Amino acid sequence: MSDSPFRFSTTLEVIWRDLDALGHVNNAVYFTYLEYARMKYLQELGLGFRDRREAGIILAEACCTYHSPLALGERVTIWVRVSEMRRSSFVLEYRMEGNDGRLVATARTVQVCYDYAAGHPVPIPDQWRAAITAYEPYFREDA
Repeated sequence: MSDSPFRFSTTLEVIWRDLDALGHVNNAVYFTYLEYARMKYLQELGLGFRDRREAGIILAEACCTYHSPLALGERVTIWVRVSEMRRSSFVLEYRMEGNDGRLVATARTVQVCYDYAAGHPVPIPDQWRAAITAYEPYFREDA
Protein backbone atom coordinates (compact mmCIF):
# COMPACT_ATOMS: atom_id res chain seq x y z
CA MET A 1 0.00 0.00 0.00
CA SER A 2 2.83 2.39 -0.87
CA ASP A 3 0.56 5.08 -2.34
CA SER A 4 -2.07 4.62 0.36
CA PRO A 5 -3.13 7.26 2.88
CA PHE A 6 -2.88 4.58 5.60
CA ARG A 7 0.31 4.64 7.70
CA PHE A 8 -0.66 2.35 10.57
CA SER A 9 -1.54 -1.33 10.49
CA THR A 10 -1.77 -4.23 12.89
CA THR A 11 -2.17 -7.92 12.14
CA LEU A 12 -3.97 -10.68 14.00
CA GLU A 13 -4.83 -14.30 13.38
CA VAL A 14 -8.36 -15.64 13.05
CA ILE A 15 -9.04 -18.08 15.89
CA TRP A 16 -11.74 -20.72 16.43
CA ARG A 17 -14.06 -18.55 18.56
CA ASP A 18 -14.26 -15.97 15.73
CA LEU A 19 -16.09 -18.40 13.42
CA ASP A 20 -19.78 -18.86 12.83
CA ALA A 21 -21.62 -22.07 11.90
CA LEU A 22 -20.60 -21.63 8.25
CA GLY A 23 -16.89 -21.73 9.12
CA HIS A 24 -15.96 -18.13 8.39
CA VAL A 25 -15.54 -15.10 10.65
CA ASN A 26 -18.89 -13.95 12.01
CA ASN A 27 -19.88 -10.45 10.90
CA ALA A 28 -20.03 -9.15 14.49
CA VAL A 29 -16.43 -10.24 15.14
CA TYR A 30 -15.21 -7.72 12.57
CA PHE A 31 -16.20 -5.01 15.06
CA THR A 32 -14.00 -6.65 17.68
CA TYR A 33 -11.15 -6.55 15.17
CA LEU A 34 -11.85 -2.85 14.60
CA GLU A 35 -11.78 -2.21 18.34
CA TYR A 36 -8.43 -4.01 18.65
CA ALA A 37 -6.96 -2.00 15.77
CA ARG A 38 -8.38 1.25 17.14
CA MET A 39 -6.71 0.73 20.53
CA LYS A 40 -3.39 -0.23 18.89
CA TYR A 41 -3.58 2.88 16.71
CA LEU A 42 -4.21 5.16 19.70
CA GLN A 43 -1.34 3.50 21.58
CA GLU A 44 0.93 4.09 18.58
CA LEU A 45 0.14 7.81 18.82
CA GLY A 46 0.63 7.82 22.60
CA LEU A 47 -3.05 8.49 23.24
CA GLY A 48 -3.82 5.99 25.96
CA PHE A 49 -6.37 5.92 28.74
CA ARG A 50 -4.19 5.67 31.80
CA ASP A 51 -6.27 7.87 34.07
CA ARG A 52 -10.07 7.98 34.19
CA ARG A 53 -9.84 11.70 34.92
CA GLU A 54 -8.38 12.23 31.46
CA ALA A 55 -10.63 12.56 28.45
CA GLY A 56 -11.92 9.28 27.14
CA ILE A 57 -13.76 8.35 24.00
CA ILE A 58 -17.08 6.78 23.25
CA LEU A 59 -18.02 5.14 20.00
CA ALA A 60 -20.82 7.12 18.37
CA GLU A 61 -21.08 5.29 15.05
CA ALA A 62 -19.69 2.15 13.40
CA CYS A 63 -20.27 0.70 9.96
CA CYS A 64 -18.58 -2.08 8.03
CA THR A 65 -18.76 -3.22 4.42
CA TYR A 66 -17.82 -6.86 3.89
CA HIS A 67 -15.96 -7.79 0.72
CA SER A 68 -14.53 -11.28 1.28
CA PRO A 69 -14.78 -13.91 4.06
CA LEU A 70 -11.99 -14.75 6.50
CA ALA A 71 -11.23 -18.33 7.56
CA LEU A 72 -9.65 -20.07 10.54
CA GLY A 73 -5.90 -19.50 10.82
CA GLU A 74 -5.88 -16.69 8.29
CA ARG A 75 -4.00 -13.54 9.20
CA VAL A 76 -5.85 -10.27 8.74
CA THR A 77 -4.10 -6.92 8.50
CA ILE A 78 -6.13 -3.94 9.62
CA TRP A 79 -5.07 -0.54 8.36
CA VAL A 80 -6.30 2.48 10.38
CA ARG A 81 -6.25 6.22 9.79
CA VAL A 82 -7.94 9.40 10.97
CA SER A 83 -9.78 10.86 8.00
CA GLU A 84 -11.55 13.73 9.73
CA MET A 85 -11.40 15.73 12.97
CA ARG A 86 -14.12 17.95 14.32
CA ARG A 87 -14.47 19.85 17.61
CA SER A 88 -15.24 16.84 19.83
CA SER A 89 -15.09 13.89 17.45
CA PHE A 90 -12.87 12.22 14.92
CA VAL A 91 -13.48 9.69 12.17
CA LEU A 92 -11.39 6.55 11.77
CA GLU A 93 -11.34 4.64 8.51
CA TYR A 94 -10.22 1.02 8.26
CA ARG A 95 -9.13 -1.32 5.52
CA MET A 96 -8.90 -5.05 6.29
CA GLU A 97 -6.81 -7.31 4.10
CA GLY A 98 -6.48 -11.09 4.09
CA ASN A 99 -3.08 -12.76 4.19
CA ASP A 100 -3.12 -12.93 0.37
CA GLY A 101 -3.62 -9.14 0.14
CA ARG A 102 -7.28 -9.30 -0.90
CA LEU A 103 -9.71 -6.71 0.42
CA VAL A 104 -11.76 -8.28 3.22
CA ALA A 105 -13.66 -5.27 4.57
CA THR A 106 -13.74 -1.51 4.79
CA ALA A 107 -15.11 0.27 7.83
CA ARG A 108 -15.65 3.62 9.47
CA THR A 109 -16.12 4.63 13.11
CA VAL A 110 -16.83 7.95 14.76
CA GLN A 111 -15.30 8.51 18.20
CA VAL A 112 -16.42 11.30 20.51
CA CYS A 113 -14.14 12.66 23.23
CA TYR A 114 -16.08 12.30 26.42
CA ASP A 115 -15.84 13.36 30.04
CA TYR A 116 -17.18 10.34 31.89
CA ALA A 117 -17.36 12.14 35.25
CA ALA A 118 -19.42 15.02 33.86
CA GLY A 119 -21.35 12.84 31.41
CA HIS A 120 -20.92 14.91 28.26
CA PRO A 121 -18.73 15.37 25.17
CA VAL A 122 -15.63 17.56 25.41
CA PRO A 123 -13.34 19.08 22.78
CA ILE A 124 -10.56 16.87 21.46
CA PRO A 125 -7.62 17.53 23.80
CA ASP A 126 -4.89 19.68 22.24
CA GLN A 127 -2.33 16.90 22.84
CA TRP A 128 -4.49 14.45 20.85
CA ARG A 129 -5.10 16.94 18.05
CA ALA A 130 -1.36 17.65 17.77
CA ALA A 131 -0.44 13.94 17.78
CA ILE A 132 -3.00 13.11 15.10
CA THR A 133 -2.04 16.10 12.95
CA ALA A 134 1.64 15.16 13.16
CA TYR A 135 0.95 11.51 12.27
CA GLU A 136 -1.78 11.81 9.63
CA PRO A 137 -1.04 13.77 6.47
CA TYR A 138 -4.39 13.04 4.74
CA PHE A 139 -7.20 13.93 7.12
CA ARG A 140 -9.73 16.76 6.88
CA GLU A 141 -10.28 19.03 9.85
CA ASP A 142 -13.75 20.55 10.30
CA ALA A 143 -14.74 22.93 13.05
